[in-house]
Amino acid sequence: MKFISSMLLGAAALANVALADSEEFNFLGLRSGSKFHFSSVHADNGALKLGGKGEALSAVITDNGKLRLSDGKYAVVTASGPIIEGSEQDASTGFSVAEGYLKYAGNSAFVPISVGDSYELSVRPMDPSDIAISIRAQSKTNVGAAIPDFLANL
Repeated sequence: MKFISSMLLGAAALANVALADSEEFNFLGLRSGSKFHFSSVHADNGALKLGGKGEALSAVITDNGKLRLSDGKYAVVTASGPIIEGSEQDASTGFSVAEGYLKYAGNSAFVPISVGDSYELSVRPMDPSDIAISIRAQSKTNVGAAIPDFLANL
């Protein structure tokens, strides 16, 4: 009887862990030797942009793999690749963190796309000259460290 009670308690604890969101993190763009190295992500007219002006966003990954931004909106990956802000209903799933880096659909490459004098964040290049960067998920509470790995329940 004690074994069954312990097993049920353990299963309940695992269920609670599996339903939690990730730790909150700051975005830190990394690409040595580029203007995107140590850049942040911000929103501008509904688009997620890298570097430049604007208040830096932070985020959490929800238990179902959606990226919830600190401004209360969610990341939506468009069909062509750029990431925009939207509602929870429109939010894309498939975000995770592995070895300290943000991933989308298992890929850690993000691409800054030149739009005028700013750069929109995308999951696909639009031009052969576009370069990919990594985005480190920097802990907001443990300065200098990345958040623990987080794989949502998809």
